[in-house]
Amino acid sequence: MSDQNGKSEFGRRHHRKVIAFIITEALAIGVLFLAGSFALWPRPADSTLSLPLNIATIAAAAAVALIPIIFFAIAPVLPRIER
Repeated sequence: MSDQNGKSEFGRRHHRKVIAFIITEALAIGVLFLAGSFALWPRPADSTLSLPLNIATIAAAAAVALIPIIFFAIAPVLPRIER
């Protein structure tokens, strides 16, 4: 019975992890599209907005690239199995 509970707990953890990944990746892609679209608009009269928009675009692109690595490449610390 404990074996079934372990599998269901793993399934729930994995499901929560995938949902959290989808939400964070969607938010990062949304920020990337917004920052990129504002950066590509015709140059504003006030040029002080150009640098922050470019920085936001680059930061969002880096976040989009790093989120899958953070979520799936780093191995989780699993509890020890008692025998």
